[in-house]
Amino acid sequence: MDLLSIFTGLWRLLLDPVSILFVVIGAQAGILFGMMPGLTTTTALSLLTGLTFTLSPANAIAVIIGAYVGSVTGGSRSAILVNIPGTPAQAAVCMDGYPLALQGKAAQAIGLSVTASTLGTLFGFLMLALFTPVLGALALKFGTWEFFWLAVLGVVVAGTLTAPQDPVKGWLAGFLGLLLATVGQDGIHAVPRFTFDWTDLSGGFSLIPVMIGAYGVPEVLGSLRKKERLVIQTKLDRVVPRFREVMAQRWHIVRSGLIGLVIGIIPGVG
Repeated sequence: MDLLSIFTGLWRLLLDPVSILFVVIGAQAGILFGMMPGLTTTTALSLLTGLTFTLSPANAIAVIIGAYVGSVTGGSRSAILVNIPGTPAQAAVCMDGYPLALQGKAAQAIGLSVTASTLGTLFGFLMLALFTPVLGALALKFGTWEFFWLAVLGVVVAGTLTAPQDPVKGWLAGFLGLLLATVGQDGIHAVPRFTFDWTDLSGGFSLIPVMIGAYGVPEVLGSLRKKERLVIQTKLDRVVPRFREVMAQRWHIVRSGLIGLVIGIIPGVG
């Protein structure tokens, strides 16, 4: 099957009103799952997959894709409004989204987040359709050393962004996260590591409880410790961003899309 035939079938599905309806339904369900901390993308897909058995393959895939994209995007709602990411992919949104919410710009933050996610998703799908053979061959050349230095780079960058005034603290927190990730059975040889003969640790630390403990619990304790009440604007203004607002962030969106493309094609990293 050549590329022209693939795009012909793709446009036939995209212009089908029924397929569009199922994409919208899946996206809305995914947003509801994603905006609630603890209900991850995996949970959304697991529950919705059972509801697609009676659908045609094309419509079932439309629901699953819509739910996947919607759940990842929906995690930005709680990250912006309450400083607790709904999904692990939205953890970085807390750094900029929540301060904007404190300034009464929650609607602007949500609008730009959804717009950037939409453009990035479309860019990723386009690159997937056009360059899958080339990108796949390049990704398979990554070995253990490349994975190691990529992980170190991720920890250093994340630590620097988390604590720009004192990046050493951010780096220590990042490497502490790597240390916690080593607890449990080895993924290749199933050798127990740092379990101390405690069977409950054989599965390691689950990502969601760790994230809720790292983001949610400090936020709740910090709010209880403060005597004064923090009044946040609850009435949202215009959520859909204006064209000039999107164009003002165009280079950030393009740069983020390229970074996501490079990271996403690497097996086990994206």
